[in-house]
Amino acid sequence: MKRTAGCLVLVFLQFVMTSAATINNSLVTWCAVSDAEEQKCWDLASNITVRNIRGKLQCVRGQSPTDCMQRIKNGTADAASMFPDEIYTAGICYGLDVAVGESLNGIDGIHYYVVALARRSSGDLSLLEMHERSSCHPGMRTTVGWTVPIGFLVNTSQISVDEQCNFPHAVGDFFGYSCVPGAKDPEHDPRGNNPRNLCEACIGDENDRHICASNPRERHYGEAGALRCVAENLGDVAFVKHTTVFDNVNGKNQESWALDIELEDLKLLCPDGSEASPSEHERCHLAVVPANAVVVRLEDKCRVYKFLERVQIAFANATQGFSLFSSAGYGQPDVMFSDSTQKLLRVMGTYQSWLGPSYTTMLQAFECEGLC
Repeated sequence: MKRTAGCLVLVFLQFVMTSAATINNSLVTWCAVSDAEEQKCWDLASNITVRNIRGKLQCVRGQSPTDCMQRIKNGTADAASMFPDEIYTAGICYGLDVAVGESLNGIDGIHYYVVALARRSSGDLSLLEMHERSSCHPGMRTTVGWTVPIGFLVNTSQISVDEQCNFPHAVGDFFGYSCVPGAKDPEHDPRGNNPRNLCEACIGDENDRHICASNPRERHYGEAGALRCVAENLGDVAFVKHTTVFDNVNGKNQESWALDIELEDLKLLCPDGSEASPSEHERCHLAVVPANAVVVRLEDKCRVYKFLERVQIAFANATQGFSLFSSAGYGQPDVMFSDSTQKLLRVMGTYQSWLGPSYTTMLQAFECEGLC
């Protein structure tokens, strides 16, 4: 009788443990970094329950992407959507990986190409001989305007940083003058000693105020602003997304500075020193920047993918009710996932394979800044 009772207790304990493991295995805890994302997460969770989709979603609020990385690492969260540079930090510093990535075309994970754009009339101009030339950047510490082009210059040994890892000084010493909006902002220049020539190609607003501001009041701010900087002959080269030229030429942009620009007036500068037309961005670019992806612990890649695949089947193409890739009603775009996402792709390789070699190489140039 005692042996029978003992066996029953053992079976009961095994049942409880198995049930707990099953429940835990079906639960995905999402780390949100904004009120809007947390609200959409809970809305998704309730819709999962209503539709009786296998698995359960729970939402927690992280204070920052880095906080979410730590939560995922220590097991208090399972997944979070992150930008490419954040994915790199999550992998390098926290040992995390990616389960799925956004696809904006339904085919691959490419978001955009970073290109070097110049006037065709600028004559001989090479990306391998940019010393003392002038440059136009969408913004300070941005992927397109800073990380990729400066990473390229470091990796091609055109600039080098000192022991203090002072990139602004290295860039200021390299280019003759530039427009890097935000270069003198306290956020990027707390000691006020960033080189002044990082702002000399900037023009501010119509009243010559807000020069080099990290907002549209600086007329050379952003993608279109960097193109304008080149169009107005204040810069030899603009570092922009490949779509920038197509969004602003041939009448697409009705501002006075853009009306006379045509596609054939511009060219791309290639990493090997050659030139190409703007439509040849797939072969002539500095880096391929991937779309956002969902960061997870390595052991949870498959589990989170399978859960999100079920969610995607139910809500990705919804024409009414909750829509996975729509941020309508949340007060801001790209909540949880980019609004332009067509589908989520399974990432079979590592986070490095998602980021791609060209973009990863650019990020590695900044490792002296101490990511972790």
